[in-house]
Amino acid sequence: MPVLSPSVSPSSSRQNNRHSRTHSFPAAISQVISRQLHNSTSSKKSSKHADRSKEDAGTDSPAAAAEQQESLSEQKSAPKDLSIALTTGLCMCCLSSLRYPVSIPCFRCTVCQTTNDVTALPSKPGPTIASEYVDDMVSTECVTEDAYNIVEDRIMAVFQSFDGLSNSFSNGKKLTYSETGLDFGQISKFYKFVLCSSQQLMGLVLKSSEILLKRPGRIIASPSDLKFLLIILENPVLYSARSSPNSGHHSTILKRLFGLISSLNVNCHHILVNWFARLPTESFRAKVELINAFTTHRLAKYCSSRSGGAKIETYGADWRIRAAARTLSLFFAANIQVLKVPTSSFYNTLVDYIDITHDFDIWEKQGILSVVGPVSRSPNFSGPSHTTSSNPHPPTSHGLHNPAKNTSAPPSSTASPLSHDNPSNSAVTPSNFTSFTFCQYPFYLSMGSKITILEYDARRQMEIKAREAFFSTLNYKRIVQPHLVLKVRRNCIIEDSLRQISSNEMELKKGLKIEFIGEDGVDAGGLRKEWFLLLVRDMFDPLNGMFVYDEESNYCWFNHSTFETSDQYFLVGVVLGLAIYNSTILDIHLPPALFKKLLGCHCTMEDLMLLKPSLARGLQQLLDYEGSVEETFCRDFVAEHEVYGSIVQVPLVPGGENKPVTNANRGEFVNKYIQFIFDVSVTRQFQPFKRGFYHVIGGNALTLFRPEEIELLVRGSDEGLDVAALRAVAVYDGWGHSNNTKMSIHEIEEVEPVVNWFWEFFANMDTSDQRRLLTFVTGSDRIPATGIANLIFKISKLGEDSERYLIF
Repeated sequence: MPVLSPSVSPSSSRQNNRHSRTHSFPAAISQVISRQLHNSTSSKKSSKHADRSKEDAGTDSPAAAAEQQESLSEQKSAPKDLSIALTTGLCMCCLSSLRYPVSIPCFRCTVCQTTNDVTALPSKPGPTIASEYVDDMVSTECVTEDAYNIVEDRIMAVFQSFDGLSNSFSNGKKLTYSETGLDFGQISKFYKFVLCSSQQLMGLVLKSSEILLKRPGRIIASPSDLKFLLIILENPVLYSARSSPNSGHHSTILKRLFGLISSLNVNCHHILVNWFARLPTESFRAKVELINAFTTHRLAKYCSSRSGGAKIETYGADWRIRAAARTLSLFFAANIQVLKVPTSSFYNTLVDYIDITHDFDIWEKQGILSVVGPVSRSPNFSGPSHTTSSNPHPPTSHGLHNPAKNTSAPPSSTASPLSHDNPSNSAVTPSNFTSFTFCQYPFYLSMGSKITILEYDARRQMEIKAREAFFSTLNYKRIVQPHLVLKVRRNCIIEDSLRQISSNEMELKKGLKIEFIGEDGVDAGGLRKEWFLLLVRDMFDPLNGMFVYDEESNYCWFNHSTFETSDQYFLVGVVLGLAIYNSTILDIHLPPALFKKLLGCHCTMEDLMLLKPSLARGLQQLLDYEGSVEETFCRDFVAEHEVYGSIVQVPLVPGGENKPVTNANRGEFVNKYIQFIFDVSVTRQFQPFKRGFYHVIGGNALTLFRPEEIELLVRGSDEGLDVAALRAVAVYDGWGHSNNTKMSIHEIEEVEPVVNWFWEFFANMDTSDQRRLLTFVTGSDRIPATGIANLIFKISKLGEDSERYLIF
């Protein structure tokens, strides 16, 4: 009987046992095939042996000989069944659709090399790392070599065991939707101890974590299975090179970590979103930056100086990028739930350099699937249906949840060298799931990329309209303008604009040009900007009665008691859409709630606080009051609003004037009141406004934007004005030598003192005066959504003999 050699360390023994239980996918199939072939051969031999016995016993009997001959003919005509029963499932890491024999307990994915245990490995009692153990390690001043070896063995045993790591660092609290059951303070203290002890010990932690992630030993399907992922994600070494993760342990651990997180079922994803929403802000920001850095690391492999930006044909099949994107979508959903970082923190700079318009085209063709939040496969792993090797393309049983189509489809898989060319022997089922696109995860796209897509979509639709006009001219022999030309009078700008827009509703996606009746001029952009400025000023004038202003917030809202027709609000929506379509910033004071409503989002107390602060504070006091609400506030379920100087009460529910507000129903009262302000009272005004807006801008590109990004497109940014940055992007026209040679900006500023005087004067102005000057030059006091670098600021000189200067 072999005996374990004394020279073999316990850790080596554990490592050997670990490798002995891991069978590669091809080896496991070979064993099954060998067993079945062996059984088939044995049965044949026993059958032949029985036939010989019968022949020996009955050689003298003609009837026996005939019976023997008939039996032999039946055996020859009978088919030989050597097929292997296969089933279909998804890899728990990369979500590749795989086929594997029914009888094997585990298999290895040929794409990501993760070992998937169809039957969970039996749980074994083992060591854990408790808070007391961490405190003892940290408090020990001098560690002997024997003690260090004991710590090393314990860390290896814990971090290579699913149960050991999941049961470590417990805070004693019950696991809930808002409680992880982990003591993150002790986790941080443990990692600091390991990091300060030795590089070898941290390397052991990283290697053990990688081994566990490569084979967790079970399908992760319950909230209690998520703990070990969170513990590994807290390792500070993973964050030490966020700008470019190392190609060694770091990226290997991250790809498997993100792969397992992204492939969880929907219930686990919802729980993770709740847990992420309760992380400290700095920890949340660090994890967002880590995932973004990993995405950059992978995407950089497909970018080259020769070919320019990465093509979707290269990165679209990378399961690592898809896994990182799905993981980041959970953090984005958590950030929507509880605002931790601005939306711009999720932007990835390298995505700006890919062929984003081609990515957008592929995304449109694939069915407009955008992912923000939990999307996952079924928690059950093995497929319900079985097939044999005679069917090379069995139906897949699991897929990603598609909120756009409400169907399931298996994810795309990348071919690997381990997969066979013969489909009947292939472990990876050819997948019909759409390839990865960044438009599925629009939080990656910066405002510049989204505006590029929006302009591309607008230009494409404008070209279609121009082409239709051209063919209409040829077919019907009539002149059709390739642009939408509006001829308006200054003193009747609303009426003329409304009349011409109503008569040209199908032409609104053409390029816009403006002509003021009785005035000479060619619209090169200036007349269009002036038209927007004058039209918006008249429409939003309080004396016009279409909108009302709150004196405290300085925001305007729909006048629910106006006598204006719905056509007027349709015009307002068209103007906002045309402004986005033609890249023009409008000087309007609409609240963020309006842009949320345009994208179908619900308005909350925070939105009411921005629009009507006094009313919001009163409702919040009613919610926070600890005494009797009914006796103190004496309110019924009615809303009050002013109509031309008089107060009108409107029931919030049927019979609301007789239903008092109590401590039990005050939450319902506040929700009904907010719904009345933002929805019920302005339905007649908002619906035509929304119809006009989507009539112009209603393309697929708009769905990539968040409400705050739409607001940036329409109103611009209110960030501080950097005069030095504006001076750096200013353009000078008409400045040069007498021989018409152009001068550089530095030469102009050195030769022409008036230019330096202007910039010195501009820089010394106070903020309000700077805003006024910016409004005079550009038509708005706000910065474009993409920053001041995209602001057009031109200083022109009117000829050599002129002393006049123009600023555009």
